[in-house]
Amino acid sequence: MTKHIEAFFESENDAESAKADLQELSIEKELVEPIPADTDLGPIIPIAGSASSGPGAVSFEDVAEPTRDGALFSKKHLTHVLHFYLKDEEFDHAVKKIEKHNGHMNEKHL
Repeated sequence: MTKHIEAFFESENDAESAKADLQELSIEKELVEPIPADTDLGPIIPIAGSASSGPGAVSFEDVAEPTRDGALFSKKHLTHVLHFYLKDEEFDHAVKKIEKHNGHMNEKHL
């Protein structure tokens, strides 16, 4: 079975790099596009530190106001979304690749 995945990135370059890296998996219908202004980005969280990507917990504060290198970081800095479909059994591999490119995902998918 396949599932639809959306991953959010800080730049088009990050999204395109993740898309290229994901080509090693069985992804289909991949598309990088700017995030529409009316898109609801809550609850989008960074993949790094999420429950599915290894140790560490994401707190409410991390979701509301994530930090990066000591500076405040907000979801407003996310500019591009990568849409794709992939087989359920490849999901964990895809999440690791998205994390590698500083991707964010909706927490309900993690």
